[in-house]
Amino acid sequence: MSKNHICLIFLLLFGYSLSLAQTTADDYFNRAVDRHKDGDPKGALADYTKAIELAPNDTDAYNNRGSVRKMLGDIDGAIADFTLAIKIDPTLSAPHLNRGVALKVKGDIDGAIADYSKALELSPENSSAFYNRGNARREIGDLTGSINDLSRVIALNPKHSRAFNNRGKARYLQRNFADAIEDYSKAIILDEKFADAYRSRAIAYRTLKKTDLAVQDERMLASLER
Repeated sequence: MSKNHICLIFLLLFGYSLSLAQTTADDYFNRAVDRHKDGDPKGALADYTKAIELAPNDTDAYNNRGSVRKMLGDIDGAIADFTLAIKIDPTLSAPHLNRGVALKVKGDIDGAIADYSKALELSPENSSAFYNRGNARREIGDLTGSINDLSRVIALNPKHSRAFNNRGKARYLQRNFADAIEDYSKAIILDEKFADAYRSRAIAYRTLKKTDLAVQDERMLASLER
């Protein structure tokens, strides 16, 4: 057999093996997605890891594995995966958002806000990034920033009951009790079983000495928490 024939066979086999490897990586990835949906995070973790071994530049696999690791309580591992996804493709919004969530779990609020802000720079209409940044800003006392972010969430999704509730909390801390109550009430209209909104509104009513209204909300809260 000539050297040319040998080289041709080698190239064909090499290309075929690459094709198989990529297909296998896709198979592992897809099975990981299914396992995650079916409530098997450990199985999903194993499959995402195998997919990454076969396709080490797959940002979706790193991002998804990071989400699974966070679910399993491995926050440092999750942050490492999100960081790898960002390193491979810095233009992706999702890994920045997800790393921000993980950083917040670790108590790094400033780091979380920086990641949420980067996610918004890359995806300006990302309501999840606005929502998470709004909540984080409230925690560090940036009430105006929090209200602005949560207002953007509501503009993007007027049925976001939690955004109304959390904006109400920021307004309450500003001692803007009337607007806070209005936000809590909107949250309750959107979700009549929203226990935290009843709790927050009851506190606001008591602050304003509206005892009868506070008692009504407290009774509703008690019924929801039975």
